Amino acid sequence: MKKTILFALIWVAAVACDQKQDAAPQPELKATSVPYRQQTTIAASGSDLKVDLREVNDSRCPKDVVCIQMGSAKIKFNVSDSKNATDVEVEFKGDSKADFQTFTLSGQNYVLKVSELQPYPVSTQTPKIEEYKVNVTIEKK
Repeated sequence: MKKTILFALIWVAAVACDQKQDAAPQPELKATSVPYRQQTTIAASGSDLKVDLREVNDSRCPKDVVCIQMGSAKIKFNVSDSKNATDVEVEFKGDSKADFQTFTLSGQNYVLKVSELQPYPVSTQTPKIEEYKVNVTIEKK
């Protein structure tokens, strides 16, 4: 009897391991660097969107200073397709779970995610607005 139960458990385990997953793997999105006032094309799940970095209000804690709070940067983009355009604002805190904004363009919902904002502030220097570059990904929702 013990051999029968053991054989049945092994058979069930073998059948369970052999099953294929039906879910197709999601392609990994690559971040695109968007420089200030230089319109950049980003592939967004089959659509090409043009992204223009309009404003950066950077209040992050400089890397050579000890701060009570990390601070954040407010980033404003203009996103357009072949027909319409919209402004998208993201508050970047350096937290991958919160640094995104949903928006609608031509009846389609998208998510714009910011993964990096360069240059990082230093207390002795104030970067010019033209020096900013933002790493962005956009995907259909």
